[in-house]
Amino acid sequence: MKTFLIPMDFSDVSYTAAQYAVDMAAHLDATKVIFYHSYAHRPSDGYDEHTGYQQSTIKHLEKIPIKLHLPTARSMERFVFLADDKSVAAGVAAIVEQHAVSMIVMGIAGLSDIENTLIGRNTMAVAESGAAPLLIVPRNHVFRPVNKVVYATDLKNVAYVTPSASIIRLASQLHAETHVVHVDAATQGQTPDKILGKQEILNMLESLHPIFEVISEHMDKAEGIFDYVKKHQIDLILMASRNYGFFQRLFHSSVSKKLLNIADVPVVLLKNKPVA
Repeated sequence: MKTFLIPMDFSDVSYTAAQYAVDMAAHLDATKVIFYHSYAHRPSDGYDEHTGYQQSTIKHLEKIPIKLHLPTARSMERFVFLADDKSVAAGVAAIVEQHAVSMIVMGIAGLSDIENTLIGRNTMAVAESGAAPLLIVPRNHVFRPVNKVVYATDLKNVAYVTPSASIIRLASQLHAETHVVHVDAATQGQTPDKILGKQEILNMLESLHPIFEVISEHMDKAEGIFDYVKKHQIDLILMASRNYGFFQRLFHSSVSKKLLNIADVPVVLLKNKPVA
């Protein structure tokens, strides 16, 4: 995991995400951290149509590391500052392709933030695009070394949906114990299809020696996952960013909104291709 991208809107939420990203980048010895700002909605304030506002924005971006607590080993030479007038999602997609971004890091405050604020809408737009793995950092969350990760699965279309290469690459780079959970109070994962799905996912992630658990105590899937996270001291929640109907299936679902609202650990949305 060599290149981190941090879209910034200069809010407290985005600074929290930036601090987390810088700390994680240092922990993983990343070679590049990119700070990016979209000024697609810039005000008409007399600036030159493009160049003047871009230069002003870059100057603001260059001040960000000064406001962060930087690991002593991190060199300013590793920081890149970019700004343009594209939408956040389009700008992020272009940077991901140009710089081979390993991880996008953005902030979110909770359920109301998803629907009602600019940073929430921008985070969801980037999530929908699926340009690269997206790490969503809760408000005021501080980085700590990731010892345990959990991947939540509904055991449906496992071979197609599971981003196994990304899970293996990320968990291996973090040297993290990998848990796989399925919330099912009704059948406890014992239908023929789910038994087959369990075997498929365990085979796909075999190199990680994953710990598989069925959560049967909760009817509410989000609460079941979050309860497991607390009990097992999980540091990172992994979810698949499905290519088909992703936005509708994931972020318009009550389960995912609840999970992002109550989780006090970061959530990573993974693509069906390896993390660089």
